[in-house]
Order: sequence, then structure tokens, then C-alpha cells
Amino acid sequence: MADNDHMIATQICIQARVPVFLWGAPGVGKSICLEEIAPAIDEPIWTVILSIREPSDQGGLPIIRADGVSMHPPLWAFELKEKGHGVVFWDEFNTAPPTTQSSALRVIHGGYAGDMKLPLETSHVAAGNPATMVQGGYDLTAAIANRWTHIKWPLAPSDWCEGMVAGWPSPQIVKLPKTWRANTAASRGLLSAFITRRPELLLQLPKGAKDQGGAWPSPRMWSRVADLLTAAEACGYNKKSSVARMLILGCVGEGATEEFVKWFTNLDLKDPEEYLKNPRGVELPVRQDQIMATLDAVAAAALDRSKPEAQRKERYYAAWQVIGRILKQKGDIGIPAGRVLAANMPKGVERNLPEELDDILPILDTAGIDFSSKKT
Repeated sequence: MADNDHMIATQICIQARVPVFLWGAPGVGKSICLEEIAPAIDEPIWTVILSIREPSDQGGLPIIRADGVSMHPPLWAFELKEKGHGVVFWDEFNTAPPTTQSSALRVIHGGYAGDMKLPLETSHVAAGNPATMVQGGYDLTAAIANRWTHIKWPLAPSDWCEGMVAGWPSPQIVKLPKTWRANTAASRGLLSAFITRRPELLLQLPKGAKDQGGAWPSPRMWSRVADLLTAAEACGYNKKSSVARMLILGCVGEGATEEFVKWFTNLDLKDPEEYLKNPRGVELPVRQDQIMATLDAVAAAALDRSKPEAQRKERYYAAWQVIGRILKQKGDIGIPAGRVLAANMPKGVERNLPEELDDILPILDTAGIDFSSKKT
């Protein structure tokens, strides 16, 4: 991996509003780099040293009022709300007692500091040292660990030596486009196809408490992988890049990452948008694993609710045209994707299905997918 992959991955997480945990030995520059990165990507930053905080500092201090008791948030929360966006940096996270760590979860994952709702455009970054490196350090509990994307910050002696002589350069900065979520459906379809093939990897809670304190596969984290792969591609780092691999690794751990990367590297898939734009003309894949992954991606893209409503019917029809081609050529391999489309039919489509469906209605009827009553 490139020397600055961890910085790029961190920036992608921040801009995608994904909670990210930076792991590294004391003194490797996590805090100072983050404080330089945040303003460079136009984000104000507030630092909370969690190890010197009490649970009430996150949950709010009780204020007695005439109409009841309210929980008063800390000062940084007021400043963040006024700005409307920003980064909350939870430093020394795992040297805080577990009860204090848990008190931060409502802020980080519930979006509330005291009784104040934080802006949606809030990013959370934590930093910590492995428990074996510092006195009084704690391993994260499984419930806390599985809510972070874990990024390891390395120590590169050669870079340090060069910086001492020539001065340290500013970090490489990447900007995430505001429209980055437009292609999330392709990543979600890809991950759905993978878990269909390897369902045992959807949830794998490690047996040891130490391993539970890092990245491991869960439905929550696989969903996050889809978002981060989409964000990475929007920044110019494709799914096979070292940055993308670091993000996957930070979500689901080493074993699941190796399996997933090996699987999709061999797929060589087209963008599902190509099929939706030209459903009758784009060449279909040949291998069964490619077909299944393609259909899942096409179905996910066709049902993408972020697309304008005026486009959804056309995209839905196009997906059925692709599935129809598969059903005619390959048989029932297209049935699972057909079930998903049938169960999630957009409004306005029920009585206006495409004519291409006529030829495959018998196949769908046999599979228990009945459209005959919905045809005009």
C-alpha cells in the first residue's frame, strides 16, 4: 500500500460521514495530521479528549426547568450546530473507561449531545493506541468496535527522516463530490451477490474479546463497505485500489476482505448503468458468477430511490429487459433478481409492464412470480 493511503482513506470516511477510528502508536502524528486535514477539506474541527471526560459530559448535564429536566450539551456542540457541519475528534478514546466510551455512542451514532440534535453533516473521528502499547488502555467492546471503520496509521522512518531534513509536506488532499452517492447501487448489488455466494461471511463475531475490538463482518459493516467503495470511486480510487482495500479491511477485517477482494477481482463486471442505458444491446456476461453479480447490480441500480421519480419506470423496464435476455438464454439463473424487482415494483408501473415481459411470463409463473393479472 502507498505511504499515504491511510490519510486518503481517513479523508474519504470523514467526507462520507462515516465514523473512523485511527489506530497507531503514540507520537505517530494522528492528531496533528487530522488537525491539518480537516480545514483543508473545509471542515471545522473540535477535539474532545475522552480520557479526561465523564459520561455526563457527553450525555449532558441536567438542568432543572419549570417544565422538567433537560440535558445541557457541551460548548462544542453549540458551536458545531451553529456551523452546520464539522468534525468531532475523540482523542485518547480507548484510554477512557468503558462507561465513558459508551456514553459517546449516543453522540456518535445517535446524533445527540445532551438533548441537542447535531447536524447531519457531522463526522466523527476517534484516535487510540493499541491497549498493549499504553498503560490503562482498554480493548473496545464488540458493540463499540463494530460501529467504526478502523484505519491503522503506520510509522515510516524514511519519511520521518526526510521530513526532518526537508520539512514535512502538507497531506495529499482529496475532495468527495457532493453527488458521490449516485452510484451506490452498483456497490450494493456487488456486495449482495457476494453474500449470496458466501452467506456465512455476513456475520462473523470473533470468539476472542481482543479480536472483537477491531474490524469484523456484520450486516452494518457490509452496508458501510458499499458506501465507502462508492465514495472511493468518486475520488478516483477504484474497487481494486489499495485505498479501497484499506477501507474494506477497516470495516470487515482481514479474512472477509481477502475473500471479497479475490472474488470481485475475478469478475471483471460492467457498470450496471451500461445495461440500463442499453438493455437490449450490451453484451451479457458468460460465467454464472458474473451473471448473478451483474443481475444483482442491475436490480439494485434499477430500484435506486435516489434517482428522479420520472426515471424510475424506464430504469425498471430496462432491468426486466436484461433479466428477460438472461432467462431466455440461461434459464432460471435470473429468477432471484426477478423476485427482487417484482417485490419492489415502483408506483405507476403495475398496469404498464413492458411488452418484453410477455415471452418470459411462463418462466416467471413457474417460479411463483405472477405478473399476468397486472398486464393490461
